[in-house]
Amino acid sequence: MNPEIIIIGGGVIGTACAYFLSKRGLKVLVLERSHLGAGASGTTASIVSIGGSSSTPKPLQPLNVESYHLILDAEQDFERSLEVIRGGTLYAAMNEQEALELKAFDKEIRRMGIDCKLMDGSEACREEPLLGPEVEAALLNPASYHLNPFRLVDGYLSTALEKGSRVEYGVEVRGVEVSNDRIGRVVTNKGDYHADWVVVAGGAYSPQILSSLSVQIPIVPARGQVILTEACQRMTDHVIMFLNHLYIRQTASGNFYLGSHTEFVGFENRITLEKITAFTKAFVQAVPLLGRLRALRFFAGFRPICEDNLPVIGPMPDCSRLIVAAGHGRAGVRFSAGTGKAVSELIADGETEHSIEAFAVDRFAGR
Repeated sequence: MNPEIIIIGGGVIGTACAYFLSKRGLKVLVLERSHLGAGASGTTASIVSIGGSSSTPKPLQPLNVESYHLILDAEQDFERSLEVIRGGTLYAAMNEQEALELKAFDKEIRRMGIDCKLMDGSEACREEPLLGPEVEAALLNPASYHLNPFRLVDGYLSTALEKGSRVEYGVEVRGVEVSNDRIGRVVTNKGDYHADWVVVAGGAYSPQILSSLSVQIPIVPARGQVILTEACQRMTDHVIMFLNHLYIRQTASGNFYLGSHTEFVGFENRITLEKITAFTKAFVQAVPLLGRLRALRFFAGFRPICEDNLPVIGPMPDCSRLIVAAGHGRAGVRFSAGTGKAVSELIADGETEHSIEAFAVDRFAGR
């Protein structure tokens, strides 16, 4: 029997869609080319905040606030804890210019109703003793938590499977054929699949999957390099974020997760000594403790960045039953629940509670 809905992609967006669709009683088949969380979801900082690491575009703010609460609600359905750590995000400025930028960012977050705490360098070091004396200023956003991304992806999918959905691994989707506003077939390395609806949640690979259709979606891969350190005793519950897109968080297991810049190098999935050396020096300057820890693992992942920094959520002009949910950039975890809920509403109800007009596929038509 054919599934009602095929979801292409077993990352945090695809599994969130499976979770919310299954809660509506719909039967879903998830097709994943590799393994669960193999793409950006396996290399994410998994920070969920209201406000984010920079100004949140106005169209994204309702999705931001909704997802923040929906993820915590979803955890109640999951067999395992998400290892949520509610320490807030501490944005550290390393010079006077960055301190000025923090002041502007403080005003932006406060407009979203978040009561932040702006501090000078000495106050910042009292708030977070891991910070070194070269920190110029800091801003604490309390509306922020971080979690285990693998448990989130597994929780979304496992709950969907319990409700009758299925997953197949090792299935590489090569294209989707449509005709007369209907899905013709999903072409894969393991033969053709058929369903009434298809959701493309393939992250940075989504444009390849949709390449035969009329609208070309400008999502590109952005590489992020990551270091995972050895575990140590609990030092902080904060996420420590820097204005040059570096970030530090300590996992529930005690390891430090150190994330890096965004690099536009295509699908070149490798670690570079130049970048690792540069951002390691920056981390140790800001948090001297890190210089005494051993690195256990170096890895990289591709964030799906859309050219206008908004995700793509909605039907393809070629076929209203072919839905795209991709292009969430560095914030797939942060927006996952809201995206999954919106896709489930689009398919089950024909409309969404919150407007997704700004994320429509047809904004790229006629290019």
